Amino acid sequence: MVKKILKDNLIFLVLLIVLLLLSISGKMFFYDEILKFDISISDFFQLNLVNDNNTSFMKVITFFGDAIAFIIIIVCSFIFLKNKSYSFYMMVNLLWTFLISVIFKNIIMRERPMISLIEKPSDFSFPSGHTMCAVAFYGFIIYLLVKNVKNYFLKWLIVFAFSMLIIFVGISRIYLNVHYFTDVVGGALLGLICLFMMINIYNKNYN
Repeated sequence: MVKKILKDNLIFLVLLIVLLLLSISGKMFFYDEILKFDISISDFFQLNLVNDNNTSFMKVITFFGDAIAFIIIIVCSFIFLKNKSYSFYMMVNLLWTFLISVIFKNIIMRERPMISLIEKPSDFSFPSGHTMCAVAFYGFIIYLLVKNVKNYFLKWLIVFAFSMLIIFVGISRIYLNVHYFTDVVGGALLGLICLFMMINIYNKNYN
């Protein structure tokens, strides 16, 4: 079973390795240039966008990239959805994505920004786990909605809402200054790879 899954998803595993090597190379050879670029974007956010209303909004948005939010959604899906396989794959998707995030963080070991607008997490900065999990988790929900919701308007309204949520979760991490821009971009790319891999596994085992 495991060998089959690895074989069926070899291209995604290769992409993960390639991104890991690129990330290591970036830290080894271009760290100063990347940091300078990241700080310029962080400074733009802090100088031009930060105010009490925006901060309150971003604190709410960033919660939807937190483990608690994902767990609540999964538990509710197990309770209310008739098809429990959706809930199961949502859970596996989240665990898989979180595992990859932890692996990358502890290999790259990038320090977070010095000063943040919320309590700074204790783990490393690259990639943004909130962004990564939001892309993979809500992306999988979008995929299920596209496949199963028949009402065209309702389907694409919900898809748009989840897509905006994913984008704003990433923005919130930069705004709150708990991540750099490249942390969020890296998290988004890794989240997409994890998402496509899970969709592939779901299609081969469920459909």
